[in-house]
This record gives sequence, C-alpha cells and structure tokens, in this order.
Amino acid sequence: MRLLLIFISLLTIASGCNKWLDAKPKTLIESEQLFKSEKGFEDAMYGVYTTMSRSSLYGEQLTMSFLDVLAQQYNCQSKPSHIFYQVANYNYLDGGVKTRIDSIWSLMYFSITNLNNVLLNIEGKKSMFQPQNYDLIKGEAIGLRAFLHFDLLRLFGAPCLTGAAKPAIPYIKTVSGGVTPLSTVSAALDSVISELKTASALLSGYKTINYNYYEPENQLQNDWLNHRQSHFNYWAAEATLARAYLYKGDKQQALVHAQNVIDAGFFDFQTPKRISDLNDRTFIPEHVFALSKFDIRPLENKYFRVTGGVNVGTDIQLTNSYGNGGVVDQIYEINAGGVSDIRYGRLWELSGSVYFCSKWWQESSNPIFNNWVPLVRLPEMYYIAAECSDPATATTYLNTVREYRGVPDLPTGLDAAAVQQELLKEYQKEFYAEGQLFYYYKRLNSPVIRFSVIAPSERAYTLPLPDSELQYRN
Repeated sequence: MRLLLIFISLLTIASGCNKWLDAKPKTLIESEQLFKSEKGFEDAMYGVYTTMSRSSLYGEQLTMSFLDVLAQQYNCQSKPSHIFYQVANYNYLDGGVKTRIDSIWSLMYFSITNLNNVLLNIEGKKSMFQPQNYDLIKGEAIGLRAFLHFDLLRLFGAPCLTGAAKPAIPYIKTVSGGVTPLSTVSAALDSVISELKTASALLSGYKTINYNYYEPENQLQNDWLNHRQSHFNYWAAEATLARAYLYKGDKQQALVHAQNVIDAGFFDFQTPKRISDLNDRTFIPEHVFALSKFDIRPLENKYFRVTGGVNVGTDIQLTNSYGNGGVVDQIYEINAGGVSDIRYGRLWELSGSVYFCSKWWQESSNPIFNNWVPLVRLPEMYYIAAECSDPATATTYLNTVREYRGVPDLPTGLDAAAVQQELLKEYQKEFYAEGQLFYYYKRLNSPVIRFSVIAPSERAYTLPLPDSELQYRN
C-alpha cells in the first residue's frame, strides 16, 4: 500500500454529550504534539470517525448510494443518463466509476494509517488516561482497523467461497513507508478475526450502551463513556466478528457472536410510536454501531427528494417504482401482508410525484435524533443467527424481526432453501439504502442479483485496485 502522509484532523469539539455530533475538521498538527495528552488521542479518534463519515465512505458511497446501486436497489441500470448508470452496470473501467473506487480505497487506508499512528503512540502511556479509557481507545483503534480492512476485503477481494487463496488487499498494521504485500482473502480474513478478538477483549471492560444517553441523568463525567453506539464499542466488535465468521463460512462461531449481541440487553427493536413521536427513521435503539454525519441534509435532498415541488433531477434521484406492483411493492411483498410492514409504511414518502425511501429524512425537532448513519443494527444479528441455525430455529429468529416490523409470521416447516430465500427478502427490506445487500450477494457468490439484467460474476463482485496502487507495486 502506498503510504499516505499522516495527517490527524483536529476537531471543533462542543462541550458535553454533543461533541461527537458537532465534530468538524479544524486544523492539522504534528503527531508528537497531538499525543501528549488523553485529549489528543480522543481528538485523533474523532478524526478517524469523521473521515469515515465522509461522502466517499460510509456517509454516502458505502451506505446509501454506490453499494446499493450495485445491489440494484435503485432504478439506474436501464437509464443511460443516470449518474450511477455505469456503476449499476458494473463498468468499473469507466472514468467516473474509477474515481469513486479510488476515493474509497484512499480514504479507507488514510483512516487505517491514522489508526496505526494512534496505536504506535499509545503504547506505554496508560498513566495519562482516565480509568478505562486507555483500553477503550486502544480497543476502538484495533477494532476499527479490522472493521475497515474487512470492508476493503469485501469490496476488493474475490468472493471468499471461490477465491479464498487469491491475493486481495494489503493488511497494514504499521506506519512505515514500505510496500505491504497483498494478503490473500483467507489470510486477510484471519487477520480481521484475530484483531477483532483483541479489540473485544480490550473493550470488554465497559459494555454499557444507553441510547437515551442524552437524558441528563444518563450523562457521565467521563465523556468517552457517553453514547458508545457512536464508538466502535464492545458489541460492535462482537457483531463484526459474527459478520466475519459468517463470511469465512464458520457458522458455529458466527452464531456465538451474533447471539452475544442479541442477548446483550442493551438494544431494542424500533416501535411505530417512536417513529411518530421522535421521527427516528434510522431506528436508533437498534444501532450497534453508527456514525454521525453533520452534513447529511444535502445528500437527502440530492438523492431522496424532489426539490422545488416538481419532478426534477431524475438522473440523480435514487428510487424505484412504487405502487401498482412496482419493484418496491415486490420487495416488501405488498400482496402477502407486507402493506403493514413499518419499513414500507413509515420509511417511504411522497416527494413531488415520486416516492422515495425516507430513511434519510432525519428531521426531528430534537437534533439528537438526526444525522445518524447506522453501520451495524440489531436485526442483522438475528439474520446471521438464522443463517447459522436449523430451519425451525431460523424461522423463529426471522419471525422475531417480522413481528416487530408488523408483518405476519412465516409458516412452520420451511426447509433450508426456503429459509435462505426469506433471508434474502429480509436483507432487501431491512437494509434498503444502507449498503449491506451487495455484501450478502457476494458472500454467497450468488449467480443472480434480483432486478439486475446482468448476471453477476467474480468481476462484478470484485472492485479493481486503483491504477495508482498497481503502478506503485510495479
């Protein structure tokens, strides 16, 4: 990997519980100065989280746009004038698509470089930290490094089912300027799992999650302990271990870690009342790990609304046919009881003459409920547990989620193939505009992507390394 110059973004930090919500880049300073205090390490970590929330990464491309375009959640593949047309057709050699891919690669490794710098400088400085914070910050840095490498692997590596021995990505754990060899898919995945275990152990000293953290009685003097959902917390490590083990094909271990999160007691399913009362469209009680993105409104208006009250920007809007048996109706199975599904009834809204997924219409009168980008949510743990269980148990896991979403239970007696089909449907419904569906297809090396006219192949499932990276290695 071409080593990126190490810059750490200092942040404008608001006092109290909202410092993470209002964090914005301020300046760049030398790491020697930055790491002279606990606050410096905290600022460095906030800088990484802020980078992750940028539009090139999880603030757009790896959630609401690029990845869900690849998964054919939007009607772009048949519209040559659409800005995501080439993406939807898996034309990774197109100049505009290459620019998107290059920015993902560069910013992911920029974040990893900064995490490596944190970890290099934190050793031997435990005495400068408040109780618990040394292990938490170190655990978050190691866990985030694994989280980012895992998503790089899921993007740029071949499908694990067919390409475990193929070179994939550099797994970088130092800040040296040398060339890091490409790890195979299997080796990179083993490194991800190993680091997540290390992170989990470090983070296990503080497992508390309180999504009502904004209430004065829930505020802690040690601010690093407030709103752990916006940090890579212990349960995020466990959830990512469940993802990684399932990607590897180790269903026994995937089930163990998914069940740990399910049994945690800190996460609740969203309720219709909470959506109505708080306008909580990202389902905050279900967030295992989420990022704050203070500039989310322009993206909401760009992709998921008709501005000016007329149907304009159709070559930019991200939506699909709604009503009259259209794609959205098919996804939510309107003819089979899906009309009562809160993901359909509460997360799709009319703007102008077009229906949009309104998950990103975060407009609560209380700003604490706005500007959230969920990266891991509770229902996924039920889906992983279902995939790792016998059909009868799997049906129970799926029905738990369905009951909270307001749809009828699945019948008993489903076989394994039927369960897998129901899982696909759930991933489509649950993670619309969140970017997880493409990973589901790729993990299974699925020969079909629903609603795509192009049969997927390893080429479609594997983003190419940037030209600059290839030139550097040559």
